[in-house]
Amino acid sequence: MNDSSWRSLSAMLGVACVVLIIAAGALLATSGESSPTPSQPTGSVAGDIPSSSASIGSSGSSGSPAPSPSATASALPVATPTGTPVAKASIAHVTFNNLQLDASTDPKGKARTFTFITDGSGPVGIAIVKSSPAKATTRICAQLDGGKPDCRTGTAVNYKGALTDTAHSVWVITLIGPASVGPTVDIAFSWPTSHAQITLTHGRFQGSSSPGIPQALNGFTATFKTVAAGNLTVSAAWTVITTNVEVTTEDLNAPTATMIDQKQLTSVTSLGTPGYAFGVGAGKSYRVSLRNLSADSQRPDLTAVISVP
Repeated sequence: MNDSSWRSLSAMLGVACVVLIIAAGALLATSGESSPTPSQPTGSVAGDIPSSSASIGSSGSSGSPAPSPSATASALPVATPTGTPVAKASIAHVTFNNLQLDASTDPKGKARTFTFITDGSGPVGIAIVKSSPAKATTRICAQLDGGKPDCRTGTAVNYKGALTDTAHSVWVITLIGPASVGPTVDIAFSWPTSHAQITLTHGRFQGSSSPGIPQALNGFTATFKTVAAGNLTVSAAWTVITTNVEVTTEDLNAPTATMIDQKQLTSVTSLGTPGYAFGVGAGKSYRVSLRNLSADSQRPDLTAVISVP
């Protein structure tokens, strides 16, 4: 083959190569446009997410490109609390002494009921610290915010480990004697609060001068320790009778209790409005009592609200 023939054959081969390259490029372009996306097969969970859902950190616009991982992380919102943080409040301490309970077998008997509200977080103390007779048992139930009551029976029941971690909670405690005769108890309470107030309902207010009526069924005696200086206040009302009453406050900060205030009211059905008040010091222990001074044969139902600073 002469030189002229080689030159003609080389030119033809060069043209053929160019044509093949152009055709191959066209085929690759067409193949890329029609390939399915393997990560999103039809009917998959990912495919069921509505198209309007926007990723956290994206603009939410359907036309916006998906952000890179680093952009997504930097765009996350700063976590903020959903409500006001629960603060810690001072702990109130109130003990009701020498309180006789009704018996559950008594057709007219009622459970002594105590109600208080906790503020903020902290421990809650509920304990029978003394019982008479020594082996007499009490059925006590503690209910929080209207939930299921936690009921226990014993001579020295203690809800050890109880606590609150909410801004405000309502605690309701009931006590009754499960036997034919109700025991006499000391019941101690402590709870975190910004305003220490406890309410006694279904107390007995039967005059102890009546034959056979013990003082333990006549009103209440409560000891307490103050957090700040301020007024001890008592409001109270009772059913059935109009009677003479007495409220006393004693200082317990010396070896012997000292009477520091006494107030009597005649022919009343309540302590009136605003009720009894007496100024007390900070960080000290006191005892307040309410008594029916008259003899009666009925069973007055007492409601009393005690507030301590």
